[in-house]
Amino acid sequence: MNQELKSNLRQKLRGISPNSAVSSRICGYLQEWTVWKSARVIMGFMALPSEPDILPALRLAFERGVQIAFPIVDGETIQIGAVASLSDEHFTVDSMGVKCPSAWSPMNADALDIVLVPGVAFDRRGGRLGRGGGFYDRFLSQLDARAHIVGVTDARRLVDMVPMEAHDRRTNWLVSDTQTVAQSYPALPI
Repeated sequence: MNQELKSNLRQKLRGISPNSAVSSRICGYLQEWTVWKSARVIMGFMALPSEPDILPALRLAFERGVQIAFPIVDGETIQIGAVASLSDEHFTVDSMGVKCPSAWSPMNADALDIVLVPGVAFDRRGGRLGRGGGFYDRFLSQLDARAHIVGVTDARRLVDMVPMEAHDRRTNWLVSDTQTVAQSYPALPI
């Protein structure tokens, strides 16, 4: 039943894409967040056309000396790839159509202060609907409890409830174009 609900939700949200104003507001909220200001290592993502573009916020953090990393899909898992540059020429498009670094250094998950996570939909309890591959769910289940996992979304993708299954992982923070970075409430077990 949950798979059917997830499929219906993905279908309903297909075609919604954020504009530059949405992405700009989200980047502004991230930069105002106290945790962001003190972070030493941030794992971001390169946005698909349907996702908010957080690269401007990552660039500003990088310029002030923050180590930036990206998810590198390796088979069924995500590796963490720290980058030495955010210039376009240092990125390529992988087999799933996702822009990823062409040169990176492996990094341990316990070094991450903030992990920014995209999704098809989110709810305010930290529920996240991904694209169906389970890559982020497997990755998030391995993270240290001190990592701040932030769902990044366009407010039109906020729903009352994301159907969750035993393998799904919640975010503990949420940011959208209409909401500053806020903890997901209530903190619920899976």
